[in-house]
Amino acid sequence: MNKEGKSPIILDAGDLFFSTHTLHDSIRSSESYRASAIIKGYGQIGCDAINVGQYELANGLPFLLDITRSTPIPFISANLRDGNTGKLLFEPYIILRRSDLKIGIIGLTDLVPDSIPELILDNYIITGQEIISKIKKKVDIIVMLVNSDRSTYKDLPGHFSEADLIYTSGSTSLTRPMMRQLVDGPYLYSSGREGRFLNVTELNIKNKSYPVTNVSYLEEKMNYTRRILDRLQDSDSSKKLEEIYAGQDAVLEKITERRKEIGQTRKILKSAVNTLHFENVPMGKEIIDDESMVSFVNETLSKCSELKQVAN
Repeated sequence: MNKEGKSPIILDAGDLFFSTHTLHDSIRSSESYRASAIIKGYGQIGCDAINVGQYELANGLPFLLDITRSTPIPFISANLRDGNTGKLLFEPYIILRRSDLKIGIIGLTDLVPDSIPELILDNYIITGQEIISKIKKKVDIIVMLVNSDRSTYKDLPGHFSEADLIYTSGSTSLTRPMMRQLVDGPYLYSSGREGRFLNVTELNIKNKSYPVTNVSYLEEKMNYTRRILDRLQDSDSSKKLEEIYAGQDAVLEKITERRKEIGQTRKILKSAVNTLHFENVPMGKEIIDDESMVSFVNETLSKCSELKQVAN
């Protein structure tokens, strides 16, 4: 994307560091090395922000703070405070610029391990709403990075109604373009299990005073409706649907409704000023490997394996 001149914003919603939220001594050395390597890799990729989630805290707060000091990548969290001073441990948000757009990115978590008494966890919903109110006049787009249980996801757009995009971590759910979203947002996305997919959201903002239209959902919905009509046509491609289902009023009514839906969706797409296109990019063989990054990953995995054997 950088080669295409798109200058993407690269974010992580949390639960990045470890393979488990509880580290046993037998894997602590290898997992710590793995976390340090991930940060180095993210630095090479050009990550813009990381939300602090429960996995980042699995090796204790001192380890996490050491990691943050080793990298220029900002770690953000609006609702994690020092238990002794009451002060925020991380910046609550950052504001990035792309062209003439200002994008505010807020970090939140609701999944702090009980084993870290030196942490104060503020209510993430109340805190998120407060930060949105604080920055909404300063930015054009508000992005929420939320580390929370999957059961909370359905309520997040309602809690953070003034946000534009919400990216989650904390579960293995995967958002697909066809999944229903609020018409005018905020749009909610989850990347699924173990980083197997990359959530890619492309915004095309032509006029800041107009809403953003989720064209991915509308296109998928329209294609789905077309497939339904095509299946009805399969019985006889030489006739019109009205002829095939003559006398079957319920079927004919559905056909009319489907055609109307397609027409309405076309109008919305045609009139859209600002658009959002979302896709899940599978992290598979189709991705062209960067040889230096492949070498780095292989060396890291080898070292992690050695550390596990030593611990055992």
